[in-house]
Amino acid sequence: MKTTMFRCFYAHCRQNTYFIIGLCIGISISLLMTPILDNDCLFNKAHSFESDHFTKGRSLNSESESDEYKPVINLAGKPQKALKTPQILMRPRYYSTELGIREKLFVGVLTSPTTLESRAVGLNKTVAHLVDKLMFFIDAPGPQKLNISMPGIVGFSDSRKILKPFHMLKYITDNHMGDFDFFFLVKDSTYIKARRLYEIVQDISVSEDVHAGSGKDDEHTAFCSLDAGLLLSNSVMQKVSSSLDWCVKNAFSDLDDANIGRCVLHATGIPCQDSVQGQQLTSFTLSENFNIYQDLYKLSEEAKLRAALSLYPVLNLADVFKLHSYFSKVSLVEAKQDISLLRKFIANASVSSPVRSLQLSPVSWPIGTQRGNIPVSRFDILRWDYFTNKEFCLDSDFSNSKKLRGADKLDIEYVLNATIAKIESVTNGQLQFRRLIDGYRKFDPSRGLDYQIEMAFKDTSTGHEVLKRLEVFKPLGKVEVIPMPYVTENNRINLVLPVEAVTRDQAKHFMEQYARICMEKRDKTFLMLVLLYDPTVPGKGNKDDVFLDVKQMALALSDRHKKDGNKIAWVSIKVPTRTEHGSLLEFAIADIVVKKFSPDSLVLLCQPNMEIRQDFLNRVRMNTIQEWQVFSPIPFSEFHPSIVYSTSFPRPLELDINKNYGHYDSHHTGHIAFYTKDYSTVRKLVEDIILPVNTDRDINLLLATKQKNFNGKCFLHDLYSMFVCTGKLHVLRAVEPGLRLRFRECVCPPSSGSPYEYQQCIDSRANNLGFRNQLAHLILDYQAQQLQKASM
Repeated sequence: MKTTMFRCFYAHCRQNTYFIIGLCIGISISLLMTPILDNDCLFNKAHSFESDHFTKGRSLNSESESDEYKPVINLAGKPQKALKTPQILMRPRYYSTELGIREKLFVGVLTSPTTLESRAVGLNKTVAHLVDKLMFFIDAPGPQKLNISMPGIVGFSDSRKILKPFHMLKYITDNHMGDFDFFFLVKDSTYIKARRLYEIVQDISVSEDVHAGSGKDDEHTAFCSLDAGLLLSNSVMQKVSSSLDWCVKNAFSDLDDANIGRCVLHATGIPCQDSVQGQQLTSFTLSENFNIYQDLYKLSEEAKLRAALSLYPVLNLADVFKLHSYFSKVSLVEAKQDISLLRKFIANASVSSPVRSLQLSPVSWPIGTQRGNIPVSRFDILRWDYFTNKEFCLDSDFSNSKKLRGADKLDIEYVLNATIAKIESVTNGQLQFRRLIDGYRKFDPSRGLDYQIEMAFKDTSTGHEVLKRLEVFKPLGKVEVIPMPYVTENNRINLVLPVEAVTRDQAKHFMEQYARICMEKRDKTFLMLVLLYDPTVPGKGNKDDVFLDVKQMALALSDRHKKDGNKIAWVSIKVPTRTEHGSLLEFAIADIVVKKFSPDSLVLLCQPNMEIRQDFLNRVRMNTIQEWQVFSPIPFSEFHPSIVYSTSFPRPLELDINKNYGHYDSHHTGHIAFYTKDYSTVRKLVEDIILPVNTDRDINLLLATKQKNFNGKCFLHDLYSMFVCTGKLHVLRAVEPGLRLRFRECVCPPSSGSPYEYQQCIDSRANNLGFRNQLAHLILDYQAQQLQKASM
């Protein structure tokens, strides 16, 4: 057995002799080369670590020959930028866009070029103002070739009548799909009760697919008549838009009703219905020989006629207006009946009204009041003002709170007293007033004052505190339309510009504007410069006349535009030093200048830092009415240039209306327009208080006047206060975007004028520095600079 095994092993080894020899030689060589390879590997490993920006923890020549290394992280060029930049979420500007809030009703009318000026005009006059959007679709290139100025006309170059409804659907889905909840499609031979249609869609939920109409040929058909009108919801129109190709290919009928109905049925699987969510859509078919004057009142008792949403066919414009007149009369009668029933209901309700004290008399509330303001857009929403028993909060954009005083305080106290008395009388004294928590007030110019008041009462039976939130309403009195005299924009304006020595450069810039805007365009204006000579500067007749360059410029501009009828004149007045007079100097200027003009002349008192604009001059002409009204505009005043502008944003050539550049200065009354006859009439009423000025010598007597109160109540300090205090004329005080004033340093010496004028000057100077955000940054920068200096 062993011999056999040995022989087999020997035979096997003999067959693999070369393999065994090669294996032995390879093992021997590997054992001999091991030390050399170990050194090379250490070197290569150290080199590879260095190339990867790692350093060894120990030297390779150290006795321990350790393989431990301390890695150091390379931060150069990191963090690396992402290959794909994440998208920034851009929210829309309005909530309505983000929430998908749409308008309610779109009305599309199929018409033709031959009936566009008749039937379409009738629909436009009776429907357009009662729906959100009205558009007309014709088979013509457009309204330009038809010479029609009516808006909302869309023309199609494809004149195939069978495809016109689908062109209309295509246009609506491409341009107005996301804008409206419902779409009403109709032909131009139909009279629509637009108000009733809008009320119906207001009561239908947008969450349901709507395919509704009337005028079916028989009970079993799934198609409604396009003459009666077809109402489709936004969801149905979306489904129709994806099936328009199928609809066009399968439009084989000559009737638009069948083609449109088949299209909607294929897209939604919903047949046309005459009622949806409890709302009935009915129509009334007029006979061919129907006479509007004779037959309409015979059918007036039929419920079908009054309940009908649409009537057809109406083939001429006169019949459209007759139908509209009839249904308007019916609606007016029904509204008067409803008002009469409400009057009886309110009169039977014994409700007491607020009175001026805690003692209430049993007087009923007024029967009916004006409804509240319904905002047309988001910009017309009226603001609620928060108040407590001591102050208003956030009463304006420039203050956080304001103390309750004057008419506001009396009004709120009156409302609170009346409300407390009402609650205590209704509860028979069970609830006793403890405190006012808070309240809100809103003024609606068309209605009155609305209050929402939250008060705490004590329940006398339990001793617990009870909170009550009440709504109180104070209606306005009877509103009257005041007749106003007729005015035009053809009156000549006489601009009066006072010029001091320190404002010469501004006056020359003013004359440059005046020449460019008024003289070159031949506007009906006249400029008179009032040169105010201070005793400390060279006077007139002197070769060093301080106003010599101003006079030369005025003469040059007058000669240049002599043919146009515009010229510049001047009058010289000697005044005391600038620190000795206040705004009373306006009376001296006006007294002297008015005598230079005729009684029916329109005078505008200006300032040199004003920017002249044509639209402002036109509003001066319209708002200044002889023997009736003077005009005192509130200008847009520029902030301090050193605060507002910088090297990266230089001062612009023209002042833009922006809250970062300026504000409407309500303290400014330096610009005022009046007729000379009106000024003379009012000036005589205050001559005993403000002495008249005939010559330069009278100015000192005027400024020395101490008594400046009119009737012991009103303080006279400038022309604006004179017109207000006398009450002889209306004073229109309004924000004027066309009147823009460049920044002018306001000097407020305590010795000039009165304490009231001084405080008003201080307030105006503070408000003209800059916007709150800009002033805050200025303070923070100053504090940072001070800290930096202190640390150094």
